[in-house]
Amino acid sequence: MNNFKNIQNKLEQFIKKYHVNELIKGSILFFTIGLLYFLLTLFIEFVLWLNPIARTVLFWLFIVVEGALLFKFIAIPLAKLLKLQKGINYEDASIIIGRYFPEVNDKLLNVLQLHQDPSKSELLLASINQKSEELKPIPFRLAINFRRNAKYLKYIAIPISILVLTFFTGNFDWFSDSYQRIVHYKTAYQPPAPFQFFVINEDLSAVEDKDFKLQIRTVGDVVPENAEIRYNNETYLLKQTGAGEFEYVFSQPKSNIDFELFANDIISKPYTLKVLEVPSILSFEMILDYPKYTQKKRDVLKSTGNAVVPEGTNITWRLKTKSTDNVHFYATDTILFISDKADGFEMSKRVFHDFYYHLSTSNTYLNDYENLGFNIDVVKDEYPEIKLKMIKDSLDLQSLYFNGQISDDYGFTKLELVYYPSDDEKALNYVNIPFSTSNISDFITAFPNNLNIKTGVSYEVYFQVTDNDSVNSYKRTKSNVFSYRKRTLEEEKEKQLNEQSETIKDLNKGLEKFEDQNKELNELSKNQKQKTSLNFNDQKKLESFLKRQRQQDEMMKNFNEKLKDNLENFQNETDDIFKEDLKKRLEDNEEQLKKDEKLLDELEELHDKINNEELSKKLDELSKENKNKERSLEQLLELTKRFYVGKKTEQLQQDLEKLSN
Repeated sequence: MNNFKNIQNKLEQFIKKYHVNELIKGSILFFTIGLLYFLLTLFIEFVLWLNPIARTVLFWLFIVVEGALLFKFIAIPLAKLLKLQKGINYEDASIIIGRYFPEVNDKLLNVLQLHQDPSKSELLLASINQKSEELKPIPFRLAINFRRNAKYLKYIAIPISILVLTFFTGNFDWFSDSYQRIVHYKTAYQPPAPFQFFVINEDLSAVEDKDFKLQIRTVGDVVPENAEIRYNNETYLLKQTGAGEFEYVFSQPKSNIDFELFANDIISKPYTLKVLEVPSILSFEMILDYPKYTQKKRDVLKSTGNAVVPEGTNITWRLKTKSTDNVHFYATDTILFISDKADGFEMSKRVFHDFYYHLSTSNTYLNDYENLGFNIDVVKDEYPEIKLKMIKDSLDLQSLYFNGQISDDYGFTKLELVYYPSDDEKALNYVNIPFSTSNISDFITAFPNNLNIKTGVSYEVYFQVTDNDSVNSYKRTKSNVFSYRKRTLEEEKEKQLNEQSETIKDLNKGLEKFEDQNKELNELSKNQKQKTSLNFNDQKKLESFLKRQRQQDEMMKNFNEKLKDNLENFQNETDDIFKEDLKKRLEDNEEQLKKDEKLLDELEELHDKINNEELSKKLDELSKENKNKERSLEQLLELTKRFYVGKKTEQLQQDLEKLSN
């Protein structure tokens, strides 16, 4: 009996696989037939454009048919599989198995019939067991092959091919539109118009204040000759550009525009032209903070980005914008403006070189829309200038006098006189020189003045001016370098003695000229006495003589001055009788020269007016004065020579003492 139980288990497995196979086949048929019927229903609506009643019938008929198919192909096989409904029995299964395995057809059916015999004798049971033993190796499940259902899949390709074809041909709306009308079967729909409007612009977005050209095409069985557009409660005629093609230009739109198209009583769906607000600069200003050293007040430039500024100026841009999310500053480097408030932007930059830049505005829709280009010219601070004129003292040649002028763009921090020993350039000494606060200043100074300068040492002297350009670490300019050497005491004495020697030579020459002048004066006096009146030539000779006489007196006055200065410059000397006599003689000579000058003035004023007697008297008086001056000059010369010889002897004596030491 165990063999028969095994047969029963194998039959149960076969029956279950059989109903699964029926469910698979039913699913394929349900999907194929149901989809074909669905497409047929949609196609009928697409072609006929049924009224609501007909669409209602079509809708519910579709529901009934699809329900029947679902019941037949899905519900019944599933119920049999789940044993909710009676399926095939062992005899039906044995018949099916027998068709696949002909050799077991009678045996399997005979075993089942013997098992149904109520007598169940031992002989009968032995027979059932024997036959069951023979059927045990047979795999009943092989009688069901799921792959045989593949032949039904070719039918599902029909509706799928229809869908793919309509999709790639662009006619998928045949089914989509029909589906909507069938689903909403109670709604009344109008048949499609003989043509449709299509806006062929890629994007219905216009830029604010810029013209936008709307391009339209009609598609359908009818081609309208004219078309119109309606917006803002006004209607305008479209411009025809071809068969079924039109265009219209929206002039500088400022806000969104809702419009619709119509022709031959056919109205398009509503459209909206979206106007993109442009990021724009309404106004801006540049705040110029100049470097402190320029002493210039802050400037504010409005509505311009061009400027000429000193080096180191800090520029702040302040912008007022509209519909702007950000503003970029494009130059050698890109800087993003900071938004300090709604539609307000600010940025600062310190400038040191010329550069070109442009400002660019952006928002969500438009990037770098507005570009404004400007130039910043940077004026470099020039080096300070110094102009200098040097004059040496004409008497002692030991003082340097400087007359100078310094100039700069914005002013100075210091003006210095710099000096150092020629053999030691590092031993610099600085003397500050006062100057005015303007950018041009004159100055006068002398060297060594009251400075502690070593005698006998050579010095280099120059001037140095420093401007107030803190940006460039205060620029300096140097003048030409001048050489200076202060004489030693011995050299000073030698110089004075040499000057005395020269003065003696000049006095000798002066005596020679005195003799010539006296001769000429005697001739003039003699000639005047012989004539009753002076003619023109005589008067000219007299004028010439008086002129030479005045020049000679002036020369004598200079000799006096030189000798006096020379005597005063001798220092650390004991009382010297020659020196005192010389001083007294020089004073007398100076008084005598003053008298002569007065007499010459009288002669020059009266020589053409006075009579011969008075002229003769004045000439005689002048002759006497000249003789006195000549004697005085001879005495002065003799005293000077003695004084010179004495001082020269003293110098030689000192030099010999030094040599002996």
